[in-house]
Amino acid sequence: MGKYKKFFAIAVCSLLLFTVYFYRDPDRDITKGNNIILSPADGTVEYIKFYKNGEAEVFKDGNYYVLNVSKYFPNGCYVIGIFMSPLDVHVNRAPISGKVVYTKHIDGSFYPAFLKDVEKINERNVVIIKNGSDYIGVAQIAGFVARRCVLNIKEGDYVEMGERIGKIKLGSQTAVIIPSNYNITIKVGEKVYAGQTIVAVKNTAN
Repeated sequence: MGKYKKFFAIAVCSLLLFTVYFYRDPDRDITKGNNIILSPADGTVEYIKFYKNGEAEVFKDGNYYVLNVSKYFPNGCYVIGIFMSPLDVHVNRAPISGKVVYTKHIDGSFYPAFLKDVEKINERNVVIIKNGSDYIGVAQIAGFVARRCVLNIKEGDYVEMGERIGKIKLGSQTAVIIPSNYNITIKVGEKVYAGQTIVAVKNTAN
């Protein structure tokens, strides 16, 4: 019987240590600069997709990120998906400074976050931030285990680049929606860090 108590004590301690580790929220030295977009999450780049304006139907509720967000990206946009494992910090940060002009929660499924196209069907929160004439989006996408996406900002708020905006419980996915006048600076398979890794730079040539 003593053997089982010892095993139980070890299991409880291990669970406690993992919980403390998982919910860690370390301070960050936020990357500074103009005309840049930072990663909103820690994790690994799962995909980089580009959608033309003519593909606006992918933005329909139940088929992609949000209802009617295509109006914010008239010339198309990039979507970068970041997979967060249970070992990654799960705090989401603002990819850019600006005013929050849109937030929406969309009900959906809870498929594993690493599967193909789950960003189209899983439950999610979406945020659109306006910076100058540009609009940048963040989508918190739930997964099989991570069934709760917490968003701490609302429409009308002003956020600073790198500011904490929410959290996703356990392994899941965060995506950043970037207008076509930016150049992507990361690649699939790369490790990125919220508030530190530059994922895109504005094309100021034109």
